[in-house]
Amino acid sequence: MATTLLGRQSVNRLRPLLQQFGQKKVFLARGGKSYEACGAKAVLDAIFKDEAVAVTEFSSISVNPHYDEAVEGVRRLKQSGAHIIIAVGGGSIMDAAKLVRHIAAEEGYYAILVAIPTTAGTGAEVTRYSIVCRDGIKQSLQAEDMLPDFAIVDSQFIDGVSGYLAACTGFDALAHSFESYWSRNANAESRGYALKAIDLLWKNLPAMVKSPTSVLADAVSEGSYWAGRAINVTKTTAPHAFSYAFTTQCNYPHGHAVALTFPYFFGLNLSADDPLVERLALDKNTSLEAQMRQYLKGIGLHYAGCGTHDLADLLSQVNLQKLQNNPVEMNVERMKQLETSISI
Repeated sequence: MATTLLGRQSVNRLRPLLQQFGQKKVFLARGGKSYEACGAKAVLDAIFKDEAVAVTEFSSISVNPHYDEAVEGVRRLKQSGAHIIIAVGGGSIMDAAKLVRHIAAEEGYYAILVAIPTTAGTGAEVTRYSIVCRDGIKQSLQAEDMLPDFAIVDSQFIDGVSGYLAACTGFDALAHSFESYWSRNANAESRGYALKAIDLLWKNLPAMVKSPTSVLADAVSEGSYWAGRAINVTKTTAPHAFSYAFTTQCNYPHGHAVALTFPYFFGLNLSADDPLVERLALDKNTSLEAQMRQYLKGIGLHYAGCGTHDLADLLSQVNLQKLQNNPVEMNVERMKQLETSISI
């Protein structure tokens, strides 16, 4: 399990880590404009300068990372001579850096991986998965060495995030927690993590989207972390399984893509007498699907069409590996219901 440094200003603990491992060369996987806009560049530049660290930057990473980009990252990592990778950014940066470390290790080149998220959503800093595009298909890869050695979860980097980005990334985290909760693979450990995440995210996410504060950022950031811990045990389920085509073909950001099918599965996978319904103060006499749809509309995540793409065709491109984790099996009738649900 990744060693986690959690809380505001926790990024300052990167200094003793660099000293501990005696690393004077760093391979920095980072975002583009967002790296500076969130404040990470100023903080890390100061740390690297103080520690006299030589930095090789790797920022040519797509919003939906491609496998070939990771291969190029491996080449540059080896060329740099660095044996510590620091990934600073959102899920795309994390996924690319994790895959770089994995491929390099397969080729006999080993590096420590430190993950510093600058969005609250993916939980990628504490999972052993990497989502990448290969041959035009978005795939979920898994390996133990994709799990970062250290996760530094510092909420200061999400203080200035836009409402829509907060909604997309934050709902991805909330989806992780619900999907882990009802997953076929759930156990006492994963449910404990999932419930911690739900308690932190359910009410705080809408508030963060509308009127962000540092207190809300702290809560949402921590919630994302616990949601990541949860899916590292269970993996995700149907909403994620159906999401990828909406991202690759219709350009919905990942969290928004997950939200499109979520109301249907919220109603399908949870019963009105589930303890979670009372925990969330939901109305047992009203459709859970409708209540989740209303929640999502409140944070600005709704279906806005897919251009010329056929909805049924997009749904047919489901990730079967993730779908099998869902507690309720899909059939022809339910697929039709799902298609109708998205369009409401």
